[in-house]
Amino acid sequence: MSPGIALAEELVSQNWECTLLISNKQVDSRLVKKYKQFEYESVDGRPFSVRPDRLILFLYSLLRGTIKCSRIIQKRRPDVVIGFGGFLSMPAMLAGFFAGLPTVIHEANRVAGRVTRVVSLFARRIYLPKGVGIRTKRSSRIRYLGMPVRNEIRSLSKTTAKRKLGLNPQQKLLAVMGGSQGAESLNKWVKSSLPSLAKRDIQVFCLTGGSGADGSMTFRSSKGEEVKSLFRKFSDEMATVLSAADLVVSRSGAGSIAEMMRCRVPGILVPYPFSADDHQVANAQNFEMLGCGMQMSQDYIGNMLEEVMDVIYNEWLLQKFRRNLELADRTDIQGFMVSDLERIITGGMGLSAGSKQGVQA
Repeated sequence: MSPGIALAEELVSQNWECTLLISNKQVDSRLVKKYKQFEYESVDGRPFSVRPDRLILFLYSLLRGTIKCSRIIQKRRPDVVIGFGGFLSMPAMLAGFFAGLPTVIHEANRVAGRVTRVVSLFARRIYLPKGVGIRTKRSSRIRYLGMPVRNEIRSLSKTTAKRKLGLNPQQKLLAVMGGSQGAESLNKWVKSSLPSLAKRDIQVFCLTGGSGADGSMTFRSSKGEEVKSLFRKFSDEMATVLSAADLVVSRSGAGSIAEMMRCRVPGILVPYPFSADDHQVANAQNFEMLGCGMQMSQDYIGNMLEEVMDVIYNEWLLQKFRRNLELADRTDIQGFMVSDLERIITGGMGLSAGSKQGVQA
């Protein structure tokens, strides 16, 4: 959802009209309320599974979704259909293909997902992260590009951001994020580590996802000062949270990594051990290779406290990580994509002054 919004912001600024296809998940509903300038259509969908019962449900939802997307295309008459790899992209891509429209797929992970691999058979353009390969006879249609990030995600003053969250700007802040669905293992680690973190003047902002309730806890540092920690299911102010953080502990989804890069905050990534094709492991390895932070297997989460303590007070290392984060985030991704999309729908002949339309899933 987030990369679709990021691209739509740039498209609308250049006289495009955009319709975004969304799921019925709570995280999508929250973003819809915040970005009211776009048109939305909800599409039901289920992830692929080889289990017979789930496979039947997947095929049924794919058929229903493709029919609904075909109706949306008939109504909206877009010039191009763009997908960002999730299971909602498949019905939109198929409907676009059957309608004879240019289809474009963007893969943000370091391992191409099932949808990207299938859509690459007919897509007019395939966007992949640099260094990521895919088996296709259409290699001339591949472009190497990072993940679009929403305009609101930008680096802010650390002092201002901490104050905005109601935290002490003089104390360190550790942000813990388990992704849109949360990560129970990270949540449990945080709660068990709060007293030890507080003793070292380290505050915590933990995004718990769907589990638990919003709240706060206060402990005392070794100097006797109050150290506050906040727990939130979700946050609509990720730029503030990331800008306030001195260090992030997070799962290694492509969206989280892109936003960390944009806000120049180093991290310790803990890949979700059951991610499809181990794509989170590949994402974390690349993040570490770029010198933007570290990775840690969930099997060794018992060592996390020591790692956090070592890194968060090592200003030389943090500064090195921040420089590398800036180097890794220098491409105008949205600008490149918009120019490329215009070439695709016109065959490189230029565009008229009229409005262009796109459907994004």
